[in-house]
Amino acid sequence: MARTTLLRASLSTLIVAAAALSTAACIGGAATPSPSASSPTPTRSATPTPTATPTPTPTAAPVPTPTPTPTTPESSVVSLEILNSSYDPSTSTVSVAGMVTDLVSSTGTCTLTVAQGDQSATTEAAGMADAAVTYCSNLAVVLPAGATGTWSVELTFTDPTHSGSTTGSIEAA
Repeated sequence: MARTTLLRASLSTLIVAAAALSTAACIGGAATPSPSASSPTPTRSATPTPTATPTPTPTAAPVPTPTPTPTTPESSVVSLEILNSSYDPSTSTVSVAGMVTDLVSSTGTCTLTVAQGDQSATTEAAGMADAAVTYCSNLAVVLPAGATGTWSVELTFTDPTHSGSTTGSIEAA
């Protein structure tokens, strides 16, 4: 009987030990590692994502900025008066003196034009500023040889911002 008791005790101890080992494996004890824990996890490599190739966007050609053109200020009209006109038959010369009655200017030009039909003669002189007017003097033109009859006379004044004219006539005999 001692032997059976010993055998029974040994068998019981074995069962208890087997149960303990089997329980330990379930709890994470000293059991053999699971295959998933020991096998490395595969690393995914990045797959290149296709990128769109940029397409040129049509653009309008640049429009050049226009260069401003200088503007000439409008010319104010001035009044002229012929003070004296004469004809010298010995030299066939017409002389005229005049004035700009409503402007004092030292930058203007006086022009005398004497014409008859398709013939004309012209001369210029600088205007001379005075205290209240601008004089046009020393204007003389020579008429063509043998000129006779009535000739039109035009006296003109111009400066950068003013202009004006007056007309008359003279008899060449």
